[in-house]
Amino acid sequence: MALASSSKYRGPLVPTLRLFLSVDLVGSTAFKQTNQNAFKVEEKSSPENIGEPWFSPIAQFYKEVERLFAREWQAYVDDFSANNGWPAGEAPQLWKSAGDELLYIKVLKDHREALATIICWKKAIDEYRHILHAQYPSLDLKCTAWLAGFPVTNTEVVFRRSVETGSIIDDDDPIYVNMSLLHEHHLNPNDPNLTKDFIGPSIDTGFRLCSLSSARKFIISVDLALMLVHALRAKPVGSDSFNLKIHYDGRAPLKGVLRGKEYPVFWIDMASESSLEKLEDRLLSVSHKNTDDIKDFCEEFFQTHSNSIIIPYIVGNQDPYFANVPTHHDAKLNRLREYWEGESVRRRDEKDSAISKGEGKEIASGDIERLMTKLIKTISDITK
Repeated sequence: MALASSSKYRGPLVPTLRLFLSVDLVGSTAFKQTNQNAFKVEEKSSPENIGEPWFSPIAQFYKEVERLFAREWQAYVDDFSANNGWPAGEAPQLWKSAGDELLYIKVLKDHREALATIICWKKAIDEYRHILHAQYPSLDLKCTAWLAGFPVTNTEVVFRRSVETGSIIDDDDPIYVNMSLLHEHHLNPNDPNLTKDFIGPSIDTGFRLCSLSSARKFIISVDLALMLVHALRAKPVGSDSFNLKIHYDGRAPLKGVLRGKEYPVFWIDMASESSLEKLEDRLLSVSHKNTDDIKDFCEEFFQTHSNSIIIPYIVGNQDPYFANVPTHHDAKLNRLREYWEGESVRRRDEKDSAISKGEGKEIASGDIERLMTKLIKTISDITK
């Protein structure tokens, strides 16, 4: 089956691969506690201490990561992409902040966009680390990145921000409720009353990988590692600055991931060339890995765990290596579309019939929290 209804369907239920980027401010909890304890009551009246004493570096973190990442991305678009014919696609966007962590997403239309985004991200984080260390030596940054495909395997979930604004769908079918909100969000992406989130096994894996990251080790998922080395092997001749050093730490257990099997730990080196870590690497003969070796390992890993993980795909990708849509994904996607279209017609017909018989009545407010909880549980059961 080859996306039979794709020529007719116009909506959000289309295959989409997203790159997720996380940056966490290391040491921020201790920094806030220490500075808050040292902040005397009488100092609060001073013009120099209008805000909380710990707020400046946190606010700077938010603004500088955004500014530097945007600058590096635009430089890529204007320079490398324009001069070498490499794709750019949509610019990365902020997904959300979670305490002292920022999460960005990038919709991938070509696998090379993953490499471009990671390099721009690394440059931005490297530059901001120098600024941060100079002003606040006790703080640092750590990064993680992973891939997630939608709407098969993972799911976009849409919520209404307020139960007092708009119409709450009173329905016991959480799948249809979410599809309805997802289509509403698709038609009105700037609706302030709608907000979108992402859930699924790939998202869970990504957050598990975050626990393995450190200031030096920018952890990446195994599917992203494969995509990056594939792009690196195809980069234009003479573009040595457009490069990454990927290391491998063996496999480690990630709670709830791969049914208990150990997961490969790949990481991008964030240490500076003059750092103590780099000098220690020479003593220990530690080095980054050959792209051929990484590619061979990843392919074998996907083959061995084919029931749990697949090589990522992008519909229409220029390189067929990442354009292959698995048959069961194709079939599932068509079932989702057919369900949405069929249920929409059925419900509309029932409503029209009830109105014509004088049975129409106002829909009572539903319990959105109950429905969303049921939705998440249903999706979790389906994707196990």
